[in-house]
Amino acid sequence: MHVVSAAPIVHWHTVRCGMHNLRVTPPGVLLTAAGPQMRDVMHELALPTFRRYAQRWGYAVHAVDLPTDGVGADSAAQRAKWEKIRLMRQALTNFPLVVWLDADVLLMRDDDDIAGHLHPTHFQALALEHVPAEHRTNPNTGVWLMRKHARAFQFLDAVEAAGQQPGPWADQGAVLAALGWNRGDERYWWAGPGRGTRFLSGTSWLPSGWNQPYVDGRVDADLYNGSASSYTDRPLVPNPHAVHFMGMTPFSRYRHMSLVARSGRAALGVGPEHDAGRRVAGAELLT
Repeated sequence: MHVVSAAPIVHWHTVRCGMHNLRVTPPGVLLTAAGPQMRDVMHELALPTFRRYAQRWGYAVHAVDLPTDGVGADSAAQRAKWEKIRLMRQALTNFPLVVWLDADVLLMRDDDDIAGHLHPTHFQALALEHVPAEHRTNPNTGVWLMRKHARAFQFLDAVEAAGQQPGPWADQGAVLAALGWNRGDERYWWAGPGRGTRFLSGTSWLPSGWNQPYVDGRVDADLYNGSASSYTDRPLVPNPHAVHFMGMTPFSRYRHMSLVARSGRAALGVGPEHDAGRRVAGAELLT
């Protein structure tokens, strides 16, 4: 298994084009991280889909092996989740665009450049998570696009100032606080738009298919957070770009993600037409 360390992020990829090798600056980076319990999920299941997508659009890929993690909302898990904020900040100093992808995400399609969903004057884009069973609507940071801009760094400052939030959402809860979102109760039930902060006007909203929850075959024993019944009535699109295996234990994630990685393209209606043009025309990105 190839392990990508947390070494400094480089600014270029080598592109082979005809008989010449060129160094080109990628438009951005796909960034992810996992601790020991999620490392196999990241390297064996998620990263191959990230690399395929990155090759299609010319992005760099940076994966970080975190030294520790935990389960649910314990302190080790919270610290691992909080690393996302530090890594986003670091990546933004090196790339004009950063696409954070949780290690429990599979990219199912590569026919849409996610950067096209970021408004030219906005600094970030997130998808909204709709959970009718919990009466909540909230941004989900499992797929998170940020542009290198002063407001992006100011927003990360505000997230860090909010600090790790109680409950299972150490990082995501702080993002909600920095946006001025109403978190609802201690479980985030009834979360919804609040008074807002100045950062809300600089936030674009991704199509829901860019962060779609995995709902098939969930049982309560698979989950560390929430209940399987809360996934049964979530709005879904038939052909999502990204499927997020949120709230599951590492073992259950690996099992379900393996099934989708092997057969999910057909199950999700992703046909051969989406394989056309996977390689950059006339060039092969070497990652």
